[in-house]
Amino acid sequence: MGNLQESTGKDTLRFVLLTAKSLHESGLPSHRLEEKLEKLCTQLAIEAQFFTTPGSIFASITIEGVMQSHMIKVTDSELHLEKMDAIENIIEQVNASTLSIPEAIQQLKVRNAQRERYPTWMMILFFGISTAAAACVFGGQLPEIISALIIGLGIGSFGVFLQKIPQLGKVFVLISAVWAVSVTSFFQAQFVGFQVDIATICGLILLIPGFTFTVSITEMVNNHLIAGLSRFTTAFVTFIMLAIGIAIGKQLMLPVASQVPHTVWTSLPLWKEWIALIFVPLGFVVLFKAKPRDFIWILLGCWTSYFTFKISNWYTTPVTAVFIASFVLGLVSNIFASWKKRNSSVMLVPGMILLVPGSLGFFSISHLVDSDIVAGLEIALKMLSTSMALVLGILFSNLLPFSFAQKKI
Repeated sequence: MGNLQESTGKDTLRFVLLTAKSLHESGLPSHRLEEKLEKLCTQLAIEAQFFTTPGSIFASITIEGVMQSHMIKVTDSELHLEKMDAIENIIEQVNASTLSIPEAIQQLKVRNAQRERYPTWMMILFFGISTAAAACVFGGQLPEIISALIIGLGIGSFGVFLQKIPQLGKVFVLISAVWAVSVTSFFQAQFVGFQVDIATICGLILLIPGFTFTVSITEMVNNHLIAGLSRFTTAFVTFIMLAIGIAIGKQLMLPVASQVPHTVWTSLPLWKEWIALIFVPLGFVVLFKAKPRDFIWILLGCWTSYFTFKISNWYTTPVTAVFIASFVLGLVSNIFASWKKRNSSVMLVPGMILLVPGSLGFFSISHLVDSDIVAGLEIALKMLSTSMALVLGILFSNLLPFSFAQKKI
């Protein structure tokens, strides 16, 4: 109550609404966002109800006996781990009465106005590094790694350029898919045994909405049906655009892809996977806008999910292996959150990225576009079961007693 006594009802309202918008912009899913906002209002001793979707926030707040309804439109919402962490620290200070509400409002404004830690050129560079490292992890050799690197650098550059042209930005995914096929078709015509699927999937891996699809399943499991269906539709449309872009690119590059390859490349040593498993988390630090010092935790999260899945897959089915890996990842993330008093998403989200079934969704839509209905539906069901296994693994890990008080995504 101390913070309420030091501030007016107007200040409290501004703080709650600004916190809601800031958390939404940092990429917090709808079910977690509502939970955090309702908990904040309970701590501030005000009545409030929230309803959030991926693009908006509806709030009904009663302060000093007056109920007000507000609608906030959020147009830019992407995962920003550093910002999410900073906002939650501000909330904790307000709840502990070590920070007044007017001061908290000022800190939120300063946080929102801060320049991004990583410059544009670095985002583009690590976009390419992440796609190349992913190709290495998934068994690609040097031609696949180089082609994925070129695809990633190109997509990162397109993203920056198309931000200035909103109309073209709407077909960014389609343009990226055509670019990916163009690059892989050229490499396919040059190198014997070139693995087109690995190069294409890994080159597009940061655009394939496997994580969005998994979050949509999570929201629906938590009875946030509108938010979940909205994200599910967004993921489905993105899959369709990728598949159409691939089909267009194949037709455009058909003369090149039909050439007989003549270059044979020697296989890379097995230890290349270890190098890749360092660069993948390093790329996540930049692309998910985390603090540089969080690299070690992101690395640990990625290694936990990757090696748990790999070991489990030797003894059981892939779907069960995903469940086990996500359960272990959730446990490790919650232990980290309890020990360091941090948001568990710092470890949880990067580790989940390595488990999400985005490639399955991509292949499913590709088969459907090619009129192979049976194969497309079969892969789609496999993707759905894999996503459910991933979500259930995380949910079961949150049932342990020490998990209830932690800050989870």
